[in-house]
Amino acid sequence: MNLYLIRHGEAVRVGGAITRDADRFLTPRGEEDARRAGKALTRIDGSVRLVMTSPLLRAIQTGRLVGTAFTTALPVEPSERLVPGFRHKALLEELAVRTGEESVVIVAHQPDLTQFISWLIADSASASIGMAPGAVAHVTIAPPVSSGEATLRWLLTPEIIQTLVP
Repeated sequence: MNLYLIRHGEAVRVGGAITRDADRFLTPRGEEDARRAGKALTRIDGSVRLVMTSPLLRAIQTGRLVGTAFTTALPVEPSERLVPGFRHKALLEELAVRTGEESVVIVAHQPDLTQFISWLIADSASASIGMAPGAVAHVTIAPPVSSGEATLRWLLTPEIIQTLVP
């Protein structure tokens, strides 16, 4: 299985009318980074058929913008298994059920994403992996899906994506 893990795009800060973290929405830059990430993924892997997101607004917005870049817009499924602080094993169980999906996009938050990547590739959440808003990582997992058995193939910053998809 190919996992494309995306940190949601840049979002507004809590303050003023935004009183809850869950209500933060994407900035114009965050929207543009999400569109570019989607365009890049269409060139990299046309077999993506699903976008799973955190249920927080900025992650859902990122997932929708990524999904609309594909010829046929991808379904976007918010999942409680991707809330900030999610349990790695619970998400892995969800992915194991989806072994029919060749490629899945996951949109979530920091530090959860890099801890999840670390856990997948080394069975430990202690690896230091930097992931800016709008960054995309590609991890492969061979069935049966389990921690410590995945491979980090690459990680692209929004700046690198911009050079690939102006």
